[in-house]
Amino acid sequence: MSSPKLGRDVIFDYIRDAGIEYIFGVPGTQEIPLIDATTIPENGVEYIPTLHENIAMGAAMGYARASGKPGVALVHITPGAANIVGNLFDAYTSNIPVLVLCGQQHSDLLIQEPLLGSDLVRTAGQYTKWAHEIRSADEIPLVMQRAFKELFTPPFRPVFVSVPWDFLIEQPTLQEPARSTRIAHAVTGDEAGIAAAVETLANANNPVLLVGDGVGEAGAWPEIEGLANLLGAAVYSEFQASRMNYPNDLPHWQGELAPIQDGIHMQLRGYDTIFLIGVNSHAQISIFRWDKGPILPADLVQVALHNDSWQIGKNYFTEVGVLGDIKKTLPPIISGIAASPHFDLASAQARNANILRLGAQRDAAFSADADQFQLLDSAAVAELETVDSVVSEESKTAVVDAPVPIPGQQVAFALAEVQKTLDRPITVLNEAFSIASSLQKVVQYDSPDAYFCTSGGSLGFSLPASIGFSLAVREERYIVNVIGDGSALFHTNSWWTSAKFDLPVLYIVVNDAQYSSLVIGLGLIERVYGWRPTNPATYLSLGEPEQDFVDIAKTFGIDGKVVDDGRKLQRAIERGFRAVADGKPYVLDIRTTPALPPALPPAMDVLLAERSSADAEYVEKLRDIGPP
Repeated sequence: MSSPKLGRDVIFDYIRDAGIEYIFGVPGTQEIPLIDATTIPENGVEYIPTLHENIAMGAAMGYARASGKPGVALVHITPGAANIVGNLFDAYTSNIPVLVLCGQQHSDLLIQEPLLGSDLVRTAGQYTKWAHEIRSADEIPLVMQRAFKELFTPPFRPVFVSVPWDFLIEQPTLQEPARSTRIAHAVTGDEAGIAAAVETLANANNPVLLVGDGVGEAGAWPEIEGLANLLGAAVYSEFQASRMNYPNDLPHWQGELAPIQDGIHMQLRGYDTIFLIGVNSHAQISIFRWDKGPILPADLVQVALHNDSWQIGKNYFTEVGVLGDIKKTLPPIISGIAASPHFDLASAQARNANILRLGAQRDAAFSADADQFQLLDSAAVAELETVDSVVSEESKTAVVDAPVPIPGQQVAFALAEVQKTLDRPITVLNEAFSIASSLQKVVQYDSPDAYFCTSGGSLGFSLPASIGFSLAVREERYIVNVIGDGSALFHTNSWWTSAKFDLPVLYIVVNDAQYSSLVIGLGLIERVYGWRPTNPATYLSLGEPEQDFVDIAKTFGIDGKVVDDGRKLQRAIERGFRAVADGKPYVLDIRTTPALPPALPPAMDVLLAERSSADAEYVEKLRDIGPP
């Protein structure tokens, strides 16, 4: 007969029963019993140390999203509970299930307000599905059972459990096998609700679909595609979705809603009915004016489908609301519309034809952008080097050596070109918000979770999340973390863990030496309110002192390269993939321009000025091979 288990080992029985392989944390005295338990082979869970609790939280978040199982973060009393709030909020708003185990002071000390002790449930609880502080070792099995029951049931959100450390080394009275309730939750919506949705959508003159993370969570790409084609409906996504909720290479895909009220109104102008499917984020804007009306235009008839009743009609009246599993409920809605005598198939086909025409125009525009961003190859450089003797040697050298500026969008196009040559699919973790639309359009995604962002907007999530993603997928996919310089500076110490465990992640830092998304945001404020800040460059610039992310990475033993020439960008990304294919992390510091560069760099202007007497055809040739 086996000896009774300690509280800490009971916790690990439940973690192992859930199929979880890793926990992420920062060592603290009160958590030592839990960390020590990972050294016991029978517990079957590996401890992944990080250098900050928000990194541990982000890593657990990434592991959860990539593995489809809950993540586990281990944090240290009050500072730990406070440090995780940014990524805890991101996990909560992005519907990511993470179990947060927070060490607490000795239970007999708590009433005395001990060092580092506080009301941890109140600190973290508002961004969790359930939060609780264990009151005795005997509670541990019950609490863990409830915690995992909640983690495996939608809406998928974090659960926070505070554990006074003395209970971890005591024996619970009940020593039973670890089992947690699994609730069968994939239920089809109510028949009357489905019928009402069918009638409303079949009668719509010009419907539009708005998809959210619930679609990707349900794996409902095929159903949304079928519905869009049947209705002849454009498909938009909620802004800053954490998944790719519709295939981005299909013509009905229109991208995300704009982050401004006027922009959303413009996008949805002309539609009469909107079907919100799995939408979690209903107010992803920073500027709102009541006199402009609701965020979604008031003249739109709203129909909604979700597996979370809170998200249906949360802010504004919804004509038809259906509660049910998205993947199971969409087929009867689709078949019902197709069979409805009120459905005008000819009008739907006309809408489809128009969408196909506009989609072809949009694809052509993106192809033109791709051509614009094609890098100067060796032949072009050689041609510059062999210009005739009319041009001085000094000027020729200036032209060849002058870096070609890199617009931020070029990073997405170069990554998409390299993607075509890879031997396995990629997953993109995006925290480069200023180029998000390009990343969402030109890079190809083979599943909803091949793209990851967070809906909460708290910066500093993707470097930590890359740890969990890499551990979960191992060699099945390439993990590419595209991140802005401002976001990267939150947690470059994530690279300590990446290096320690040889996590093959390609880190692409879009480094334009400023908070670009804030610059864009200020422009929106000026547009809406007419207010202009006095001197934003003094507080939105990151250029002084210069941030060299390759040098930072080297302090953690990670190799990398600074790229400041558009002609070398694609080759640098190729080199980065070769490095991660060999099982190592790699950092690219891409020095981008905040805006599109001028038509020609100064050195090229010098060359053209010197050649003022040369024939026009040759001058035009030099212009053609200049930067975009």
